[in-house]
Amino acid sequence: MDSAIEQFSRFLLSERNASRETVRAYLREVSDLHNFLSEMVRESSPRDGSGFWSSVSVADLRRYLAARFPGKKGSTMARKIAALRTFFSFLVTVGEIPGNPAAGLTSPRRAMRLPEFLPVDEMMDLLRSLCTKGEAGKRDAAILELLYSSGLRVGELVSLRRMDVALEEGTVRVRGKGRKVRIVPVGEKARQTLSSYLAERGRSGKRGEEDEWEGALFRNLRGGALTARSVARILDGALERAGIGRHLSPHGIRHSFATHLLESGADLRSIQEMLGHASLSTTQRYARVNVSHLVRVYEKAHPRATGSPSRRKSAPSGKEGCEQ
Repeated sequence: MDSAIEQFSRFLLSERNASRETVRAYLREVSDLHNFLSEMVRESSPRDGSGFWSSVSVADLRRYLAARFPGKKGSTMARKIAALRTFFSFLVTVGEIPGNPAAGLTSPRRAMRLPEFLPVDEMMDLLRSLCTKGEAGKRDAAILELLYSSGLRVGELVSLRRMDVALEEGTVRVRGKGRKVRIVPVGEKARQTLSSYLAERGRSGKRGEEDEWEGALFRNLRGGALTARSVARILDGALERAGIGRHLSPHGIRHSFATHLLESGADLRSIQEMLGHASLSTTQRYARVNVSHLVRVYEKAHPRATGSPSRRKSAPSGKEGCEQ
């Protein structure tokens, strides 16, 4: 690996406290750029070492993005440009290059995409249909109940350890983006399924007490931590068995959690804290989802919202229509 990229990796982990998923994504983008530029100059004037990055121009970066990612949607391009800007900004800070060529790139406007979610009745149908037989069944039920109860990201869920869950207090300690730790509540239904799963796991467990306490909360059949892909497969199977004819990702359960809280009157600041959003503007997406709910409330409550006879009152005698 290029030495500058190695330094950038250490910077992201130690100083930016970036998650390993973010580090992998940024390194993937920067390494791909390095390969592209190396191929582009190999025949004429090979570059290497510190001089490699100092000779990169904004035109090189535009050529790279156009060649590698033609027709990609705006959100994808914005993420790639953000990675490049962060990398070159780091090189400026450590004195490798005089200026940031990625500063001249214009990020495409991201389309405001409303989050996917299940209506309350379908979410209840999904959770009621869960099979809780055996350790795997109890585990899968606990996973989906906890995702909906606490609004966790799937990456946060699979990184949980047994010691992070306080069943008596009804809370779970979550390590979110940027390694920020937050405490979120766990509802009674989720506590019950978690307790049932842990009791079953304890009966069949082969680990020592300390390892059991510090190890992964949700384990696969080999005893290792579940992956995000495994959780997605668990959800797909549950949706199919419940007869819910739509796709939903684990992140969609997080969206459902936030949307249902908002519909029930929870304030955005509280939802922001539970979700672990750094900015309230991220949480405000759910206010857009909630427009249909507001319209229903308006039509039910406002006396002039509809033309139904129950909403109309007879005008006083002699006052009907416009007076001539």
